[in-house]
Amino acid sequence: MLFKFIFFYVILACLTSTALAQEQQGQTYRVGYFSSPPLAYLNEDTQQAEGLLVDLMNQMSKEHHFKINWIHEDWPTLLELAKKDQIDMVTSAGYNAERASYMDFSKQSFITVWGQVFLPTDSGIESIFDLSNKTIAAMNGDINAINLLKQCEEFEVECQIKEVNAYPEIFELIKNKEVDGGVSNNLVGLEYVKNTEILSSSVVFNPFKVYVAIPKNHERSLLNIFDQSIAQWKQNKNSFYYSTRLKWLQVETDQIFPPWLWPLLLIIGLVTLLAIIFAALFKSQVNRRVKELSGREEQLQQIINLVPHMIYVVDVKGSILLANETASHFFGLTTKAFESINSDRLMSSRPEYEPFFNNQILLNPRNSQPIHKEYTIDDFSGQEHVLYLSRMPFLGRHDELPAILTVGVDITEAKKFEEKIKFMAQHDALTDLPNRILLSDRLTHSLDRAAQHKHHGAILFLDIDNFKNINDSQGHHIGDLMIKEMANRLKSIIGKGDTIARLGGDEFIIEVSELGQDSQSAETKALNICEQILQSISQTFVLKDRKFHITSSIGMVIYPRDGDNQNVLIQRADTAMYEAKARGGNQVVVFKNLLEQEVIKSHELENELRRALDKNQIHLAYQPIIAANTGKTAGYEALMRWQHPVKGMIQPNEFIPIAEKTHIILELGFWALEQACKQIQTWQSQSDQPFFVAVNLSVIQIRDNQFLERVTQLIHQYQTPPNHLEIEVTESVLMRETKRSIRILKELKQLGIRISIDDFGTGYSSFNYIRKLPLDKIKIDRAFIKDIPNDSSSITIVRTILGMAKEMNFDVVAEGIETQQQVDFLKKEHCHFFQGYFFAKPQRNTELNQQIQTK
Repeated sequence: MLFKFIFFYVILACLTSTALAQEQQGQTYRVGYFSSPPLAYLNEDTQQAEGLLVDLMNQMSKEHHFKINWIHEDWPTLLELAKKDQIDMVTSAGYNAERASYMDFSKQSFITVWGQVFLPTDSGIESIFDLSNKTIAAMNGDINAINLLKQCEEFEVECQIKEVNAYPEIFELIKNKEVDGGVSNNLVGLEYVKNTEILSSSVVFNPFKVYVAIPKNHERSLLNIFDQSIAQWKQNKNSFYYSTRLKWLQVETDQIFPPWLWPLLLIIGLVTLLAIIFAALFKSQVNRRVKELSGREEQLQQIINLVPHMIYVVDVKGSILLANETASHFFGLTTKAFESINSDRLMSSRPEYEPFFNNQILLNPRNSQPIHKEYTIDDFSGQEHVLYLSRMPFLGRHDELPAILTVGVDITEAKKFEEKIKFMAQHDALTDLPNRILLSDRLTHSLDRAAQHKHHGAILFLDIDNFKNINDSQGHHIGDLMIKEMANRLKSIIGKGDTIARLGGDEFIIEVSELGQDSQSAETKALNICEQILQSISQTFVLKDRKFHITSSIGMVIYPRDGDNQNVLIQRADTAMYEAKARGGNQVVVFKNLLEQEVIKSHELENELRRALDKNQIHLAYQPIIAANTGKTAGYEALMRWQHPVKGMIQPNEFIPIAEKTHIILELGFWALEQACKQIQTWQSQSDQPFFVAVNLSVIQIRDNQFLERVTQLIHQYQTPPNHLEIEVTESVLMRETKRSIRILKELKQLGIRISIDDFGTGYSSFNYIRKLPLDKIKIDRAFIKDIPNDSSSITIVRTILGMAKEMNFDVVAEGIETQQQVDFLKKEHCHFFQGYFFAKPQRNTELNQQIQTK
């Protein structure tokens, strides 16, 4: 006996609220039910609704002070009422996707049932296979009927369903033997089995949970009360729920299998054992043997028909001894017709079928090896397939009539998937342009052809100007749309024989081949293409009904003039592109050797920077931060300085970008934090005046997984008091690392570290976003300070920032102050702290130590 259980688990999110339930006092709900004893039914004597679910719902109405208008209808009518939103709740509903399109189901189920077939007393049906060509009564729209049909389809059993509108009609038809059987859930069926001469069959299937449901988007108060009540009752074994179950079902818990099933299985097992014994005793009898072989042949045919691959056997004469439906259908025949046809006849009409029936392998069947080969071929209807054929020779028992077993596996979809994987591996997922892997392959061929035919080509390295600002301010979805539109515009300019590749982000590589025999004409043609690209990109982008104006920078190399190695060429094009950006963007720069020399100089500086800490060339300078209300020093900003023994003082804007790009900033940044903690410890021992030391934090440090652990060690090692160490983070860091940065800043706050946003006003962050951050202080960028009080725009920005900070209870530091007029204006606007050359330049700690000691 085969049982196949399909479980549907549907989790519907609903919010339950006691307050909402209280608002429903006195409310009357229309609750529909149908005859499904013992769950719910109409008592013919009292004309009242009764049953397990009726008792549960009535108890809920008492506890939550609402009324129920029980509406008795057949099941199809209830579904129509739900679709039209003309009822408040439908009871005893099994879940499926079609119903979920017009009903919302409860989260809690009140019972678990399964489908079962019930039979007339003289029925011979014992398994699902016996339902073939039988008529089964089922309720219209019943989940059990749907599940039974699925079971029959899976086992290729053709049964007929006679639809009725109610369970009682089903069992009346069974009783009168007008149908071969009927299907319902097990509980309803058992109720009718008690009182009528109807059999419970062993055909059971698909346990499912029973819910209540309301029309889609209907007011959910009653559904929430149901879920809340059932959930609470189920937690208490002495609750009304369990006592009611015991009353109606005589069980306290759900039973997946009916009690009578185990004895039935035992009986079936014994019968099976006896059958095996008798079969062994009668094997010697010819008639039994013939019947057994016939049955096994039929079983074998059924088994191979279940296999979704071609299986057939052809003997040396071309006769088809055995075939399954998959093989037969491939040749456009039924299995019977295929087995009756000779393979030579098939090959004569369709010569392309020769690989399927070639008998060369049978020339020496004892020593022949299996053949495994892949073929692309059309079936009888002309549909193309990719088949993996395995052909294996074998001999009969008496070494007569050698034959070939062929198994054909259809790998068409696998091949398509393989091609798709290959495409994905070589193309950018967003734009479908070639990626770095495919670009490398094409460049290799282009460089080889250029060397062979003595012609020149160009490689263009393109990058969108200030694309990061668009991503940060508008969101990545807008950025992605812009990248896709950029790809489309490039495709409209670049010829099909050339290559456009996306390296990632907003970087594109364009390779244009065969531009001419000399480098100068090739450069001229390439520049014309670049101008077309710049002009196309400068045209307005309309994304999500919004207009954007962007530009791009292009670096260009000509091969083989500027190199014959693709890595060198791309690196040099990249160098030229960055020079185009440095010149303001929206232009093309052709690579020159001078550009590479500057890059080499940058690399030399990087190498020297790696050794600068070990050689004590790096030190911290501290610039005082003045309290506006007292005019005294309230704290210091620690600023990194590099005193090179040959090149002299190297400014931070020269070496910090290199340190961040190479991740040297991790070591430098941790060193700066440790020096600041040491300095706090020293100054605290020299003075009892409150102060703080602010240290800048890089985005690379935030990304480092060990950052928090190392900072925590420093705080404990140097016993840094709360509010003495302050960390400054730029807006751009926070915008790029939103989730991670917020989590890390909160961790730092717990260590007693104050958090400040540096260069505020330049990072495109919104006030709403700033509100979510655990900030203590905002530093107004010097770009907004330098022109006050003479520039109205700068005044407006500064006043806005100060007003916002006051609302959010942030301190504000104005940096870059150089005049008394700036000080007067900022005092008037109630700025809290000042920093700039007007008060003091950054100083070595040795100088400040003396000042603190003299205070």
